[in-house]
Amino acid sequence: MIFERGLDALTCRPESVLTVGTFDGVHLGHRVILSDIIRRAKNSNGLSTLVTFDPHPREVILRQSLPKLTTVEERADVLAALGLERMVVLSFTEKFSKMSAGEFVTELLVKRVGLQSVVVGHDHRFGKGRKGDIGLLVSMGEQYGFDVNVIGPQMLGGVVVSSRQVRSILQEKGEVSLATEFLDRPYSLTGTVIRGDTRGRELGYPTANLTLQDPQKIIPAHGIYAVSVRISGTRKGGMMSIGTRPTVKDSTGVHLEVHLFDFNDNIYGKELTVHFLQRIRDERYFPSMSMLQAAMQEDEITCREVLEQTHWHTVPLG
Repeated sequence: MIFERGLDALTCRPESVLTVGTFDGVHLGHRVILSDIIRRAKNSNGLSTLVTFDPHPREVILRQSLPKLTTVEERADVLAALGLERMVVLSFTEKFSKMSAGEFVTELLVKRVGLQSVVVGHDHRFGKGRKGDIGLLVSMGEQYGFDVNVIGPQMLGGVVVSSRQVRSILQEKGEVSLATEFLDRPYSLTGTVIRGDTRGRELGYPTANLTLQDPQKIIPAHGIYAVSVRISGTRKGGMMSIGTRPTVKDSTGVHLEVHLFDFNDNIYGKELTVHFLQRIRDERYFPSMSMLQAAMQEDEITCREVLEQTHWHTVPLG
């Protein structure tokens, strides 16, 4: 996949069949649009292209941090696996946000990116104040000679698929199985293994304590999860705890701890990617460490059953 980051890296490719948007999560709704531009590009000897932004426009316009479903790098991996041929990442700045809808199409899409046709969602808006709409796109397409194609909303279980919906599913209830349906792959976090207080080892469950590579990545709701973990090119099954560890009196902050089944290697400083398969239970307080240990043993049994049922070795991660 061709990867172009920043205006200076752009090459004008008039054969491009493109779509525009943040595409955080690359969920089912995004995938329908992507499949359409990939198909159209093949039929017209074109170049399937996504024009996306970093940071998210809402962060600049509203001046508030927005939790991420995917980093730019994660998005690129998923898009490449789907068969996209070109990804353009533009820095969304305050100056960029003041570009009018007409300038966005003329100066950026037509003159800098290049296009023969564009595919967008039914509610697509663009330009300063989000004043650009599909009607303007169609009008400018007639002026500059590109086609405009519109994709309707995608529904799942009676709900419109959206990045906002997936964020809510993960943050509020940790329903990672439902998030998998919306994303068409398990939600994941990547982090580096750091030293903890060895409490898990004392309980018979040594854990890898993680610090996230990107602090803006969404952390699912506190609880225990069955997970598939990618480390050093291999995959391991395990269980993950997210929370404040209420049973441990001197614990502070939110801890991300994963126990890998049938694994004893020293992995301090290594990178792990955790793929969430199923939520097992809420985080709970236990009156004693022995009761916590008993609960962890039950969690292990449940997580191993989930891993066996989901055939975790073959779960698609891209």
